[in-house]
Amino acid sequence: MNSLKNLLKIINSVLASFFGVQGNKKYDEDNDYLEKNGFTPFLIVGIFLVIIFLSSLFFIVGMILK
Repeated sequence: MNSLKNLLKIINSVLASFFGVQGNKKYDEDNDYLEKNGFTPFLIVGIFLVIIFLSSLFFIVGMILK
């Protein structure tokens, strides 16, 4: 359960960073997590979300151009 909670926090943080709307308190929490666990979870989630975003863009543009 704790790992799922951490994963949801990481996804939330990465999405907030995509839009640039993360507050100072959340930034400090993420910084503490990074110091303890490293940046690998954020990197993996970020790459995964970018792939989903680009795939959805290709799908939408493909539908529009048909």
